[in-house]
Amino acid sequence: MGRLHGIGLKLLGSVSTLGLALTLTPSAALAQAAPESPTARAVADPVAPNTGDSTVAPKDQPSGDIVVTARLRSETLLDVPVAVSALSAEDIVRYNATDLTKIGELTPTVIISNYRTIGGGSLSIRGISSPPTQVGYEQPVSVALDGVQTSSGRVATLGFFDMQQVEILKGPQALFFGKNSPAGVISVTSAGPTRDLTVGARAAYEFVADEVTTEGFIAGPIAGGIGGRLALKYRDMKGWLHNNAQPAANPFFPAALPAATGRLPGPPDDRVGDYEIMGRGTLEFAPTDNLTITGKLFGLKGIDQGGGSYSQNIGPCSDGKPRSFGVVDPFGDCRPDNNTSFSNIVPAIASRVPALNGDNRSRGRQQAVTTSLNMKLDLGALTLTSITGTLYNRYRSISGLTHTVDNALTTYEDTSYRAFSQEVRALTKLNGPVNFLFGAYYQNAEDKLYNHTNFRADISYNPATDQLVTYVKQAYLKGRAYSAFGQAVWDVTDQVELAAGARWTSERKRTRNQNLYGVNTALGRFATQTTVFAGSTDPTPGVLAATFKDKNISPEVTLTYRPVSNSAIYVAYKTGFKSGGFGITSPIQTTTLLSDIDFDSETVKGIEFGAKGQVAPGLRLQATAFGFDFKNLQVTTYDAAAIRFQINNAGAVRQRGVELEADYRAMQGLNLRGAIAYVRNRFRDYTGQCYGYTIPVAQALTAAAPPGCSFVLNPNGSRALTAAGGAILQQVFDGRAPARSPDWAGNAGFDYTRDLGASLEWTLNGDAFYSSSYYAGDTLAPATKQDAFWRFNAGIKVGARDDRWSIGLIGRNLTNKYYLLFAGDRTGGTSVPLTQGEQRGVVARGREIAIQGNVRF
Repeated sequence: MGRLHGIGLKLLGSVSTLGLALTLTPSAALAQAAPESPTARAVADPVAPNTGDSTVAPKDQPSGDIVVTARLRSETLLDVPVAVSALSAEDIVRYNATDLTKIGELTPTVIISNYRTIGGGSLSIRGISSPPTQVGYEQPVSVALDGVQTSSGRVATLGFFDMQQVEILKGPQALFFGKNSPAGVISVTSAGPTRDLTVGARAAYEFVADEVTTEGFIAGPIAGGIGGRLALKYRDMKGWLHNNAQPAANPFFPAALPAATGRLPGPPDDRVGDYEIMGRGTLEFAPTDNLTITGKLFGLKGIDQGGGSYSQNIGPCSDGKPRSFGVVDPFGDCRPDNNTSFSNIVPAIASRVPALNGDNRSRGRQQAVTTSLNMKLDLGALTLTSITGTLYNRYRSISGLTHTVDNALTTYEDTSYRAFSQEVRALTKLNGPVNFLFGAYYQNAEDKLYNHTNFRADISYNPATDQLVTYVKQAYLKGRAYSAFGQAVWDVTDQVELAAGARWTSERKRTRNQNLYGVNTALGRFATQTTVFAGSTDPTPGVLAATFKDKNISPEVTLTYRPVSNSAIYVAYKTGFKSGGFGITSPIQTTTLLSDIDFDSETVKGIEFGAKGQVAPGLRLQATAFGFDFKNLQVTTYDAAAIRFQINNAGAVRQRGVELEADYRAMQGLNLRGAIAYVRNRFRDYTGQCYGYTIPVAQALTAAAPPGCSFVLNPNGSRALTAAGGAILQQVFDGRAPARSPDWAGNAGFDYTRDLGASLEWTLNGDAFYSSSYYAGDTLAPATKQDAFWRFNAGIKVGARDDRWSIGLIGRNLTNKYYLLFAGDRTGGTSVPLTQGEQRGVVARGREIAIQGNVRF
């Protein structure tokens, strides 16, 4: 540990060194800021990034003229006093980064998982995240889609294409971006109209997963100040994950029904595949020189093999085979890899789910629509902006969730998320030294959940009603948020800027949960039709309803010194806020309390110090040191024995770290890049749930506690027991890192371009990525520990110098590392006494080798 602290101090020292270097280095080689016009910025085109637009740097020359909007105004990457990494359209194409998970893999300290079911996904920056296992949680990393902000984890399930730029803003960003961004913001900007008529297409084939991807666009002027762009994409993947399940007898089926209707029918396919089609239409209208109106409509339709297909059993298993409620799955394994085991739905269960119409295929269907309307009026001394947005994402899935062939937990899930937001802001451009930004934001959002779940058909069958279901639940969560924000920027001198501002937020959420049907079994009491829940705001029997309200003021102050053009040395005090609310995923039972589903707001405050600029010819550096304290971090763990999620707030997380990012033009055509980050997150004042571990009742008072956990004690010092006689376990998290929080992360890479003559060129690129160890599961179960690992990407491309066409070979994760993105206790996995419960995990895709062709006219 001493060595790590020593390296961390050296990196911290590099921030100060960079600041001194910026003060002493001339700036003649640095480019000036790009024009602010959205029409000018929109012409960059990801199929052919080099359009000649002033916002696009020459591809063989790193420069400071990358335009970012981290402070809701156009500034260069090296001028803005914010820790931000930018991925250009060319970067996204080079690495075939087609979704948020792949985009996250390109930036140290970013981990994004696509969980598909329930909350959709988990987004982590600098080790701060929320698990994806709860509808109702919002992520501490928000995503701005063409200016429309969302903190719903469902955004991680969307595919991305035809991008202009992605900005990753690290640390609290409460002042400028909607709400709920205490860990950072990922700002995604899609490509817009071009000045001239342009047509482009791209096609790729990935060999390992048998994946075909095609996309294309047409863009250009239409008439009378109107420009447009239409882009379409189709992707069809047979699958990199192999399903080894086979038809078999069902160990969990009621004897009262014909055995043939309960037989396990085998897998949907021998590989876990999916396909999706998406499109985006853009219209940009500039009726006058000072008014621009841009509208974008995005739609997606996808089909997959169900929510359970996106994760797998990762063990540990006593004999190398997974177990579901004690029954061995002969087709499964117990490690993160490219193999899984799950079956289609038992016909007797499928025929009793009304929405399935008797179809027993394990499957999922996704529909998503997003819109944005951006209006900008430049009045000279004042610029007015309005951003109106809507988001809709619905996922319907039927699948087994035990990650074993028997599907002893089968769920039909229909979840949807809708949101409307409106933001208005005014930015002054006064002649004096002081300017202002004012704005207001409104959001109206709703999560809906319908859940038809069967835990072990053998104990859930009701012969009186011929029902083969444990419970049927419907729930909703509605929220309204209002906020106002403002900032004053004072140019103290030509080189010194002082900026101060704050965001006020008021949020109100309402939830209603009800079991439409339920039975009482050995796994829980779900017949809640006559239960009156204490604390419910709705006295109707069987209904658990509640309201949450909170207000917050998040201030921010930044002092910036710009010794030379396109550089910044800054110190900032930042704060952030993520509202509390309710989780609505867990089934309600007769014993459920309001405290089982609610959670408090999460806040953060701290200091960030940064320096960025060109310190030598061709060498661009960014260095950041930061210290933040998070309070009431929202956490969720899954109690596999009680079949419910435990929702809580950790007392605090202390974050300290340093980051260094560099780009170097070593010679004509050769660019080098690298980044390293040390982020130390540690819990304080948090005692929570132990991971899944079974202690027989007979040994409750004599068995040893599992590693890292301890027994809850009564006042007299004896072990506390459950009503059934089992010992109650706890875990002290103090001094340990949260899930998905490696201490170290970094990357290093290059791209090299040479002429071939006859207007041709070839480009070779390679990148190495490193992560130190971390726990993927929020209970820090030993089986969810991901050891330190390396990943390697590489590619080669040949094409025209003007990017009219190219063909290339792209390799991702060439070391074929199956590493964990998320993990948690698995239903049915705590069946072997005195052993750690089996875990489920979302595993990163292994090796990818794709051939890609591009053409532009």
